[in-house]
Amino acid sequence: MSEKRLFLKIIKVVFLVLIFYMAVYFENALGNRLYILVAIFTTYIGIGLLRSFMSHDSKLLSWSFLIDIALVYLLEHNSRFIINYFFHSFYIVILLEVSLTLKRDKSLVISVISVGVSLVKYVALISYKSNLANLSQLAFFLMLNTLILFIANFAQYNKEEKEKKDLLYGELLKTHKKLREYSARVEELAVIEERNRIARDIHDTLGHNMTALIMQMEMSSHIMDDETEKAKELIESAKLTARQGLVSIRKVVETLRGEEKGMDSIKELVNEFCHASGVKGSLEVTGKPVRIDTDTGITLYRVIQESLTNSVRHGNATNINVELTYTSEKISFVITDNGIGTKTLKEGYGLKGMKERVQSLKGEVEFKSHNGFIVTGWIPVK
Repeated sequence: MSEKRLFLKIIKVVFLVLIFYMAVYFENALGNRLYILVAIFTTYIGIGLLRSFMSHDSKLLSWSFLIDIALVYLLEHNSRFIINYFFHSFYIVILLEVSLTLKRDKSLVISVISVGVSLVKYVALISYKSNLANLSQLAFFLMLNTLILFIANFAQYNKEEKEKKDLLYGELLKTHKKLREYSARVEELAVIEERNRIARDIHDTLGHNMTALIMQMEMSSHIMDDETEKAKELIESAKLTARQGLVSIRKVVETLRGEEKGMDSIKELVNEFCHASGVKGSLEVTGKPVRIDTDTGITLYRVIQESLTNSVRHGNATNINVELTYTSEKISFVITDNGIGTKTLKEGYGLKGMKERVQSLKGEVEFKSHNGFIVTGWIPVK
């Protein structure tokens, strides 16, 4: 029990003992009647003290107040007066304590019962002697109890609303904390995703140019002694490819800023790669190309770029065909080559990057090895 509640209990007991002493003195109670009154009052005080150890949600707590009402009625019943106003004041104490202890619905029920029992003596008084004074006492006591009931009920309502607001505020604080944690996690994932995207762009761009450059250098080294002029042409072409590699790095930055990759960029990609690597390539477009958003354009561009690079680097292909099909709902792509393919398909960084790009746009991509290597898939049109 807290110090504050203990202090209130002591004040209550002292007050009740004082009122009981005045009631007994007013009664001039002696003998057995005094013993009965003291026994009833002691039981009343004892139940009040035991109530401190009961749970607020316990049914026993409600029953303890009903017993209090019965004990107060017994005190009045054993009085030599029809109404002993000192004993009668105990009903008011019960009303106040009920309002501070029980929940509003239970408190209201027990308070009404208490007021109803307290009126029994007034009904008896009016039956014994019906006059204006007794009727005025009944009306005054009834108004006093009604006022106490109203004030107590209003105070409990405010208390419960405050508890609800405190509970809601606590839940809002927890939700806010979770939202902050979630926001931090989303930000962290966004940073990781952007880092992976940059890594893919650098891999796709540099890998594409470096593959063409290596092939040109290897071809020039093979024919250096026999075809000097042709070797010089290849070296010049390699220089051009290296310069284009530097330009491509700049384009990576532009791409990350949202540069659009339309059909013209794809045609230029296929033509430049075939010219630089010496392979034969074709681009077939079915349907009417539609204007697409930046992410879709970049993804389609990178898929074709990585497929061209892989066909030469890993498949030693000499012929590559790119087929694009446009509809109002999606863009389908099929990239095939005549390379050596692979018996065991193992997704490296390039293929994983392709899959991540396409799946991030809710599309699908599939890799097959049959008379070369085949990349098929689709990307929804936004």
